[in-house]
Amino acid sequence: MNNLIEDAKNRLIVALDYSSMPDIEKLVEKLGESISIYKVGLESYLNTEGKVVDYLHQKKKKIFLDLKFHDITNTVKMACENAIRKNVFMFNIHCSNGSRTMSEVSELLKKHNSQSLLIGVTVLTNLDEKDINEIFKSTLNIEELVLNMATVAKKSNMSGIVCSPNESGIIKEKLGKDFITVCPGVRPKFTLDQNGKSGDDQNRIMTPYNAIKNGADFLVIGRPITKAENPLEAAKAILEEISEAL
Repeated sequence: MNNLIEDAKNRLIVALDYSSMPDIEKLVEKLGESISIYKVGLESYLNTEGKVVDYLHQKKKKIFLDLKFHDITNTVKMACENAIRKNVFMFNIHCSNGSRTMSEVSELLKKHNSQSLLIGVTVLTNLDEKDINEIFKSTLNIEELVLNMATVAKKSNMSGIVCSPNESGIIKEKLGKDFITVCPGVRPKFTLDQNGKSGDDQNRIMTPYNAIKNGADFLVIGRPITKAENPLEAAKAILEEISEAL
């Protein structure tokens, strides 16, 4: 069982959605050795002026730099140069940058001999079919749209994608087990109501157990841990649930 918990630790990414270093440090200290990977998003990165990355490196933690770069090719490449220099475990750009940008950033990683995982953001997990129709006027459903974006990302030599756990299964089936799926929109059983709803802004959700069973490689979980009365106990419960699925 201990080995399974260790494996689970390599699958769970805790989202540090905080606005100050003291709050971040307090949580990381509370979680201690139970968590090894943290997500640094726009809120925590900007509010700490990037200091959170240096802090996590000092604590020997792996970092998912979740800044979702989306701009013209040259601007994205310059931003990615910075991410590469930060020596993070993983960072991401939007698949909607297109194949040219994704391919050129992939080549950038090779040029720098970087081991960072380059992940493409597909369809945000707070969007549903109605949103997709409104934004894209697309006849594709979400699963088809995510699969298409993922296919372009793989052809562009990306390491994998960010998607909801609902789409992870079809991605693995069509693009292979080695193509990484990083999945937000994961909500443990203890946070769901009797109808299986999370009560927050996430629409395409799945429990940690079901997400792993559906092929997710990494689960990104924030509020169920960070807003919990006892974050360490919440994290341990989620790790147990992941380990049961492995």
